Amino acid sequence: MKFLKALIVIMGVMIIVGFAVIGVELYKRMSDPDRRADSTADRVVVPAGKIDEVGLDLPAGSRIGDPVAAGNRVLFRVTLPDNSDRLYVMDPRSGAITTTITTGKAGAPR
Repeated sequence: MKFLKALIVIMGVMIIVGFAVIGVELYKRMSDPDRRADSTADRVVVPAGKIDEVGLDLPAGSRIGDPVAAGNRVLFRVTLPDNSDRLYVMDPRSGAITTTITTGKAGAPR
């Protein structure tokens, strides 16, 4: 009988620990939805105090609008000297411009 009581107590503790692990994992995923199992593979490590620069190769007189965070990307509008606009989508982790949206036909020279 003592063996059965000990077994029930041990299984109860294991169930509680299991629910705790599941709860912690759910909390981590809800607070960071873009978390991956191996997020170090695409992570860019920048030494402390170093600032990276991203060049957009824009003509002189271009104006960059206010950046807007959209999910895990940063959007910003650029107004060119001829008053045409471009919308840039940037990945803030790597600093890479992932998409450029312009007015006009797709594939037309800029």
